[in-house]
Amino acid sequence: MKPMDFNFEVKVKSAYEALAQSVSLFKTYLDDNTAASGPEYYRAKSLLKEGKLFFEEVLKEARKLLGPLPPYSTPEYARWREETARDIKLALGDKVDYDEIKKMLLSDACLPRLFSAEELEAYLKKYFEHQGKGKRKMENLKCRIAIARLDDLIHEGEDLLQKAQKKLQSGLV
Repeated sequence: MKPMDFNFEVKVKSAYEALAQSVSLFKTYLDDNTAASGPEYYRAKSLLKEGKLFFEEVLKEARKLLGPLPPYSTPEYARWREETARDIKLALGDKVDYDEIKKMLLSDACLPRLFSAEELEAYLKKYFEHQGKGKRKMENLKCRIAIARLDDLIHEGEDLLQKAQKKLQSGLV
C-alpha cells in the first residue's frame, strides 16, 4: 500500500498550542484587573474552538491508525497500518516495562512539549495500568496520553469559558 501523509504530531501540537493559549487568556480575562469588555474573552473563545477542531482531527487520525480494524480490511492493510504507526512513532512497539516506557516517553520529540516531566509521569501513572486492560494495547499508550492531555485542556477551557461568560454578562448590565 502507498504511504499516507499523517500529521498526528503536528495536529497534536497545534491543538495543544491553541488550547493552552485559550486557557491562559481565559485566566487573564478572569483576573480582577481585566475589564469585562476586554478582548481576551473573544480571542480565548476563538482559540478554544480552534483547539477543539484540531483535537477532532487528532482523534480521527488516531482512530485511522490505532482504532479497530474495519471488518473488510485485508491483511496488507493491517500490516501497513502497523508499520505507518511505528514509522511516525505513534505506537510504542512491544515495550511493556514501565521504566522503559517512561524513559522512551520522556525522550520523545512530541510529548515533552505538552507536559513537564512531572506532568508526563503523572499521566503515565494514571494510564499505564488502565491501558493494559481489555482490548486496549500498551503500544498505543503514547497516543492515549497525548489525547488525554488535550481532553483535559478542553475541559479546563470550557470551565473557564463558563466563568468568563458570567463575567462578560455582569459587565454588560
